[in-house]
Amino acid sequence: MKRYHGRVEASAIERPVTFRAAEELGAFELAELWADRTAWPVTDRTAYDELAELATMSALAKWLDRWQPIAIHGAVLAGAQPEAVAGALGSSVEEAYRRWHEWALRQRNFVIGGKLGITEEAYEAVAQRFAAARIEPTRLTSPNR
Repeated sequence: MKRYHGRVEASAIERPVTFRAAEELGAFELAELWADRTAWPVTDRTAYDELAELATMSALAKWLDRWQPIAIHGAVLAGAQPEAVAGALGSSVEEAYRRWHEWALRQRNFVIGGKLGITEEAYEAVAQRFAAARIEPTRLTSPNR
């Protein structure tokens, strides 16, 4: 597939028409394609146009959904209050905590180059911020402890 590299006529590029093909483009390339309104005809749309837009939207949504807990983690560590994080997420503090906590538990056991995805200290710092917002954090436990 010819990859998308910036503004071009919609007919000049092969846009992905399946979720799998779109996801392989990667999040940043998908976001660039999605944001480039010249890549999407407004009138006389074909099945190809509709499928390409749906595949791009679906894959980009999946990427962003996976990255939201990372953004929650970073925002809280940077000093954002859980209520502000929930506002940015468009959800409740409880949902922000749930999304972050599920991710954090996986990251605690994820090791790359001898380093944990997140440290116990980072986990505790974020959990304490949520606890201050009356969300009862679950202590991070590792099977090796």
